[in-house]
Amino acid sequence: MDANTIRIILIVIGAVLILLLYLWERQRGKDPDSADDDRWGVDDDQDDAAQTDAPYGIRNSAGAAPPHPEPMPRSRAGAEVEVTEQRQPGRRTPAPAAAPPPAKPAKPAKAAKASAASAKPAATPATAAPDSEPTTPAPPRLEPLLIQVSVMSGRGHSFRGTSILDVAESCGLHPGEMDIFHCLDEFEDETRVYFSMANLVKPGTFPFEAMDEFTTPGLVLFAQLRGRPEDMTILDEMIATARKLAISLRGDVLDDMRCTLTVKKQDEMRKAVLANQARWAKSA
Repeated sequence: MDANTIRIILIVIGAVLILLLYLWERQRGKDPDSADDDRWGVDDDQDDAAQTDAPYGIRNSAGAAPPHPEPMPRSRAGAEVEVTEQRQPGRRTPAPAAAPPPAKPAKPAKAAKASAASAKPAATPATAAPDSEPTTPAPPRLEPLLIQVSVMSGRGHSFRGTSILDVAESCGLHPGEMDIFHCLDEFEDETRVYFSMANLVKPGTFPFEAMDEFTTPGLVLFAQLRGRPEDMTILDEMIATARKLAISLRGDVLDDMRCTLTVKKQDEMRKAVLANQARWAKSA
Protein backbone atom coordinates (compact mmCIF):
# COMPACT_ATOMS: atom_id res chain seq x y z
CA MET A 1 0.00 0.00 0.00
CA ASP A 2 1.49 3.30 -1.06
CA ALA A 3 1.53 6.60 0.80
CA ASN A 4 -1.26 8.22 -1.17
CA THR A 5 -3.68 5.44 -0.35
CA ILE A 6 -2.92 5.66 3.39
CA ARG A 7 -3.45 9.44 3.30
CA ILE A 8 -6.86 9.10 1.67
CA ILE A 9 -7.95 6.48 4.22
CA LEU A 10 -6.95 8.74 7.12
CA ILE A 11 -8.81 11.70 5.60
CA VAL A 12 -11.99 9.59 5.22
CA ILE A 13 -11.75 8.32 8.82
CA GLY A 14 -11.27 11.88 10.12
CA ALA A 15 -14.27 13.15 8.20
CA VAL A 16 -16.45 10.33 9.60
CA LEU A 17 -15.35 11.12 13.17
CA ILE A 18 -16.11 14.78 12.71
CA LEU A 19 -19.57 13.98 11.38
CA LEU A 20 -20.33 11.64 14.27
CA LEU A 21 -19.21 14.24 16.76
CA TYR A 22 -21.39 16.84 15.12
CA LEU A 23 -24.46 14.60 15.26
CA TRP A 24 -23.85 13.70 18.89
CA GLU A 25 -23.60 17.35 19.93
CA ARG A 26 -26.77 18.18 18.03
CA GLN A 27 -28.66 15.41 19.76
CA ARG A 28 -27.37 16.54 23.14
CA GLY A 29 -28.58 20.11 22.56
CA LYS A 30 -32.18 18.88 22.02
CA ASP A 31 -32.30 17.32 25.62
CA PRO A 32 -32.31 20.30 28.15
CA ASP A 33 -32.69 18.19 31.29
CA SER A 34 -29.73 16.13 30.56
CA ALA A 35 -27.77 19.22 29.61
CA ASP A 36 -28.54 20.93 32.90
CA ASP A 37 -27.71 17.83 34.83
CA ASP A 38 -24.48 17.38 33.01
CA ARG A 39 -23.63 21.00 33.33
CA TRP A 40 -24.05 21.14 37.12
CA GLY A 41 -22.76 17.63 37.68
CA VAL A 42 -25.94 16.34 39.45
CA ASP A 43 -27.34 12.89 38.70
CA ASP A 44 -31.05 12.18 38.53
CA ASP A 45 -30.77 9.74 41.40
CA GLN A 46 -29.11 12.27 43.58
CA ASP A 47 -31.71 14.89 42.71
CA ASP A 48 -34.61 12.58 43.57
CA ALA A 49 -33.04 11.61 46.87
CA ALA A 50 -32.47 15.26 47.75
CA GLN A 51 -36.07 16.21 46.93
CA THR A 52 -37.36 13.35 49.07
CA ASP A 53 -35.47 14.63 52.12
CA ALA A 54 -36.48 18.28 51.55
CA PRO A 55 -39.50 19.68 53.48
CA TYR A 56 -42.86 20.04 51.75
CA GLY A 57 -43.09 23.06 49.43
CA ILE A 58 -39.36 23.89 49.63
CA ARG A 59 -37.01 22.68 47.01
CA ASN A 60 -33.69 21.60 48.32
CA SER A 61 -31.00 23.98 47.38
CA ALA A 62 -28.67 21.10 46.57
CA GLY A 63 -30.54 20.40 43.31
CA ALA A 64 -31.36 24.00 42.47
CA ALA A 65 -29.20 26.04 40.25
CA PRO A 66 -27.04 28.41 42.18
CA PRO A 67 -28.27 31.98 42.06
CA HIS A 68 -26.34 34.62 40.26
CA PRO A 69 -23.49 35.74 42.45
CA GLU A 70 -24.16 39.09 44.06
CA PRO A 71 -21.52 41.75 44.01
CA MET A 72 -19.39 41.71 47.10
CA PRO A 73 -19.86 44.71 49.39
CA ARG A 74 -16.78 46.80 49.90
CA SER A 75 -15.58 48.27 53.11
CA ARG A 76 -15.04 51.99 53.39
CA ALA A 77 -11.34 51.55 52.86
CA GLY A 78 -12.03 49.83 49.54
CA ALA A 79 -11.21 46.25 50.67
CA GLU A 80 -13.66 43.52 49.69
CA VAL A 81 -15.65 41.87 52.47
CA GLU A 82 -16.11 38.11 52.05
CA VAL A 83 -19.79 37.10 52.08
CA THR A 84 -20.31 33.83 53.83
CA GLU A 85 -24.09 33.65 53.71
CA GLN A 86 -26.15 33.19 50.58
CA ARG A 87 -29.30 35.18 50.16
CA GLN A 88 -32.34 33.08 50.98
CA PRO A 89 -35.86 33.69 49.72
CA GLY A 90 -37.95 35.87 51.99
CA ARG A 91 -34.99 37.20 53.94
CA ARG A 92 -33.82 40.77 53.64
CA THR A 93 -30.22 41.57 53.36
CA PRO A 94 -29.17 43.81 56.24
CA ALA A 95 -28.40 47.34 55.21
CA PRO A 96 -24.77 48.36 55.34
CA ALA A 97 -23.71 50.04 58.55
CA ALA A 98 -23.66 53.80 58.49
CA ALA A 99 -20.29 55.33 58.00
CA PRO A 100 -18.83 56.86 61.18
CA PRO A 101 -18.85 60.67 61.28
CA PRO A 102 -15.60 62.32 60.26
CA ALA A 103 -13.24 63.04 63.13
CA LYS A 104 -13.00 66.64 64.23
CA PRO A 105 -9.73 68.35 63.49
CA ALA A 106 -7.38 68.61 66.46
CA LYS A 107 -7.02 71.97 68.12
CA PRO A 108 -3.87 73.92 67.42
CA ALA A 109 -1.08 73.60 69.94
CA LYS A 110 -1.49 77.20 71.10
CA ALA A 111 -5.21 76.74 71.70
CA ALA A 112 -4.56 73.56 73.68
CA LYS A 113 -2.01 75.36 75.85
CA ALA A 114 -4.38 78.25 76.42
CA SER A 115 -7.22 75.93 77.45
CA ALA A 116 -4.90 73.99 79.77
CA ALA A 117 -3.72 77.22 81.37
CA SER A 118 -7.29 78.43 81.87
CA ALA A 119 -8.34 75.09 83.35
CA LYS A 120 -5.48 75.07 85.85
CA PRO A 121 -6.78 76.37 89.19
CA ALA A 122 -5.07 79.34 90.73
CA ALA A 123 -2.81 78.68 93.65
CA THR A 124 -4.58 79.20 96.93
CA PRO A 125 -2.88 80.46 100.05
CA ALA A 126 -3.01 76.92 101.45
CA THR A 127 -1.18 75.41 98.46
CA ALA A 128 1.13 78.31 97.79
CA ALA A 129 4.72 78.00 98.84
CA PRO A 130 5.33 79.46 102.27
CA ASP A 131 6.95 82.83 102.18
CA SER A 132 10.43 83.07 103.50
CA GLU A 133 10.99 84.84 106.73
CA PRO A 134 11.20 88.60 106.29
CA THR A 135 14.74 89.80 106.47
CA THR A 136 15.59 92.91 108.38
CA PRO A 137 17.18 95.43 106.03
CA ALA A 138 20.71 96.28 106.89
CA PRO A 139 21.08 99.72 108.45
CA PRO A 140 22.62 102.34 106.18
CA ARG A 141 26.33 102.68 106.49
CA LEU A 142 27.27 105.71 108.58
CA GLU A 143 30.00 107.97 107.34
CA PRO A 144 32.27 109.70 109.89
CA LEU A 145 31.84 113.44 110.45
CA LEU A 146 34.68 115.45 108.93
CA ILE A 147 35.64 118.65 110.72
CA GLN A 148 38.52 120.88 109.71
CA VAL A 149 40.13 124.26 110.30
CA SER A 150 42.97 125.97 108.46
CA VAL A 151 45.95 128.12 109.41
CA MET A 152 46.83 130.59 106.63
CA SER A 153 49.97 132.73 106.39
CA GLY A 154 49.77 136.47 105.83
CA ARG A 155 50.31 138.07 102.45
CA GLY A 156 53.84 138.21 101.15
CA HIS A 157 55.31 135.34 103.14
CA SER A 158 54.93 131.56 103.71
CA PHE A 159 55.49 129.15 106.53
CA ARG A 160 58.99 127.70 106.54
CA GLY A 161 59.52 124.00 107.04
CA THR A 162 61.84 124.29 110.01
CA SER A 163 59.41 126.58 111.81
CA ILE A 164 56.55 124.12 111.18
CA LEU A 165 58.59 121.30 112.71
CA ASP A 166 59.36 123.24 115.87
CA VAL A 167 55.79 124.49 116.45
CA ALA A 168 54.21 121.10 115.60
CA GLU A 169 56.41 119.33 118.14
CA SER A 170 55.43 121.76 120.85
CA CYS A 171 51.74 121.18 120.04
CA GLY A 172 52.00 117.38 120.22
CA LEU A 173 51.97 116.83 116.42
CA HIS A 174 54.36 114.15 115.15
CA PRO A 175 55.33 113.10 111.61
CA GLY A 176 53.65 109.84 110.70
CA GLU A 177 51.84 107.83 108.03
CA MET A 178 51.03 109.39 104.66
CA ASP A 179 53.82 111.95 105.28
CA ILE A 180 51.65 114.22 107.42
CA PHE A 181 51.51 115.16 111.12
CA HIS A 182 49.27 113.36 113.63
CA CYS A 183 48.06 114.10 117.15
CA LEU A 184 48.14 110.75 118.95
CA ASP A 185 46.68 109.63 122.24
CA GLU A 186 47.02 106.44 124.23
CA PHE A 187 43.57 105.01 125.03
CA GLU A 188 43.28 101.65 126.81
CA ASP A 189 46.56 100.31 125.45
CA GLU A 190 45.58 101.50 121.97
CA THR A 191 47.07 104.42 120.09
CA ARG A 192 44.44 106.54 118.37
CA VAL A 193 44.77 109.44 116.00
CA TYR A 194 42.82 112.37 117.40
CA PHE A 195 43.38 114.66 114.44
CA SER A 196 45.95 115.26 111.70
CA MET A 197 47.69 118.20 109.98
CA ALA A 198 48.39 118.28 106.23
CA ASN A 199 49.91 120.71 103.77
CA LEU A 200 47.40 123.10 102.21
CA VAL A 201 49.05 122.62 98.81
CA LYS A 202 48.33 119.35 96.97
CA PRO A 203 49.13 116.54 97.44
CA GLY A 204 49.10 117.64 101.08
CA THR A 205 52.29 115.90 102.19
CA PHE A 206 55.48 117.20 103.83
CA PRO A 207 59.06 116.37 102.76
CA PHE A 208 60.26 115.49 106.25
CA GLU A 209 63.79 114.80 105.03
CA ALA A 210 64.05 118.19 103.31
CA MET A 211 62.14 120.56 105.59
CA ASP A 212 64.95 123.14 105.44
CA GLU A 213 64.00 124.05 101.89
CA PHE A 214 60.22 123.57 102.29
CA THR A 215 57.68 126.39 102.43
CA THR A 216 53.86 126.44 102.32
CA PRO A 217 51.16 129.14 102.40
CA GLY A 218 48.96 127.21 104.81
CA LEU A 219 48.20 124.21 106.95
CA VAL A 220 44.99 122.17 107.36
CA LEU A 221 43.93 120.44 110.57
CA PHE A 222 41.17 117.80 110.25
CA ALA A 223 39.52 114.95 112.13
CA GLN A 224 37.03 112.17 111.33
CA LEU A 225 34.61 111.65 114.22
CA ARG A 226 32.72 108.34 114.63
CA GLY A 227 30.38 109.22 117.49
CA ARG A 228 32.74 108.41 120.33
CA PRO A 229 32.46 110.12 123.73
CA GLU A 230 35.81 111.90 123.22
CA ASP A 231 34.72 113.57 119.95
CA MET A 232 33.94 116.90 121.66
CA THR A 233 37.36 116.86 123.34
CA ILE A 234 39.02 116.26 119.96
CA LEU A 235 37.18 119.26 118.47
CA ASP A 236 38.23 121.60 121.27
CA GLU A 237 41.85 120.42 121.24
CA MET A 238 42.08 120.75 117.45
CA ILE A 239 40.81 124.35 117.54
CA ALA A 240 43.22 125.18 120.40
CA THR A 241 46.17 123.70 118.41
CA ALA A 242 45.18 125.73 115.33
CA ARG A 243 45.18 128.97 117.32
CA LYS A 244 48.59 128.15 118.85
CA LEU A 245 50.04 127.46 115.38
CA ALA A 246 48.59 130.69 114.03
CA ILE A 247 50.14 132.69 116.88
CA SER A 248 53.56 131.02 116.54
CA LEU A 249 53.69 131.20 112.73
CA ARG A 250 51.94 134.58 112.52
CA GLY A 251 48.94 133.31 110.58
CA ASP A 252 45.13 133.30 110.76
CA VAL A 253 42.68 130.55 111.76
CA LEU A 254 39.96 129.89 109.15
CA ASP A 255 36.94 127.56 109.06
CA ASP A 256 36.05 125.01 106.38
CA MET A 257 34.72 127.84 104.16
CA ARG A 258 38.05 129.67 104.36
CA CYS A 259 36.51 132.36 106.50
CA THR A 260 37.77 133.58 109.86
CA LEU A 261 36.81 131.13 112.56
CA THR A 262 34.31 132.85 114.85
CA VAL A 263 32.69 131.84 118.12
CA LYS A 264 29.40 131.28 116.28
CA LYS A 265 31.08 128.88 113.87
CA GLN A 266 32.64 127.01 116.80
CA ASP A 267 29.17 126.58 118.36
CA GLU A 268 27.82 125.21 115.05
CA MET A 269 30.68 122.73 114.94
CA ARG A 270 29.91 121.56 118.49
CA LYS A 271 26.23 121.03 117.59
CA ALA A 272 27.29 118.98 114.58
CA VAL A 273 29.46 116.80 116.80
CA LEU A 274 26.58 116.17 119.24
CA ALA A 275 24.20 115.26 116.37
CA ASN A 276 26.81 112.90 114.97
CA GLN A 277 27.14 111.16 118.35
CA ALA A 278 23.35 110.70 118.54
CA ARG A 279 23.26 109.30 114.99
CA TRP A 280 25.94 106.73 115.76
CA ALA A 281 24.24 105.80 119.04
CA LYS A 282 21.01 104.90 117.19
CA SER A 283 22.84 102.60 114.77
CA ALA A 284 24.67 100.77 117.57
